[in-house]
Amino acid sequence: MSQAKSNSRVYVFALAVCVVCSLILAGASTMLQPRQSVNVRLDIVRNILAAVGHDPAEIAATAPQATFDLYKAEFTELLVDGNNNSADPNYMREELVKLSYPRTQLDDMSISDLLRVFNAKKDILARRSKQSLEAYDPGYKLLHVWQPHGAVEAYVIPIEGYGLWDIIKGYVALEADLNTIKGITFYEHKETPGLGARIVEDWFREQYKGKTILTEQGDLTSVTIVRGVATDQYKEPQLNHYVDGISGATLTCKGVNHFLQATLTAYEPFLATLRKNS
Repeated sequence: MSQAKSNSRVYVFALAVCVVCSLILAGASTMLQPRQSVNVRLDIVRNILAAVGHDPAEIAATAPQATFDLYKAEFTELLVDGNNNSADPNYMREELVKLSYPRTQLDDMSISDLLRVFNAKKDILARRSKQSLEAYDPGYKLLHVWQPHGAVEAYVIPIEGYGLWDIIKGYVALEADLNTIKGITFYEHKETPGLGARIVEDWFREQYKGKTILTEQGDLTSVTIVRGVATDQYKEPQLNHYVDGISGATLTCKGVNHFLQATLTAYEPFLATLRKNS
């Protein structure tokens, strides 16, 4: 056998192995995608439930479908546009139909699931409509309204922004007065274990409960993590807007302060309207 023919067979074999492996990986990815989507949704719902006071350990031990059913029983979802007005989610359905999403699939989606798909496709939809993304984007925001017994008891707002290393996601729940924090959660982060990652610990999150985001004059001020101990630096009523810091996690804490303030600022016009009408 010539050297050239031997080399050709090696290349053909290597190519065949690559093709087969690629097909196996693609198939595995396709098969696992529904399960991955469920796990992402489950993580979100668990954090929303924890933000309003459900025990995280009990939620983690609950079957996924039972967790989804609990969320559906206790929450409604409210869509807000960039002008801070209530928005109709059907606009997103009409737009996504243009990308060949089945109408029945879109009709079965919750508003939060629909918004995630819409946000992922905004670039394509903007180009399709021959607009810039800035001009096309409706600027939708979402509120999860907690009504376990019929009346509104809390509003849960998604929060997201950079910590030290990457994006931190979470939820902050406001009591029905839209001023007092009922709870806060953080998840899906890459902060340093033992330092910035301590934002998920109970002692840290518990500090936010009962804190207020408005001054006595009714202006937005948020809740800020201080360096050190808050009681050493502030007295009432200013103390209502501060929590203790985490040693060695200054940049993570600055990030949390920034994106919590930014999110509340973005929602405040709509929250102010809700306060006025309540």
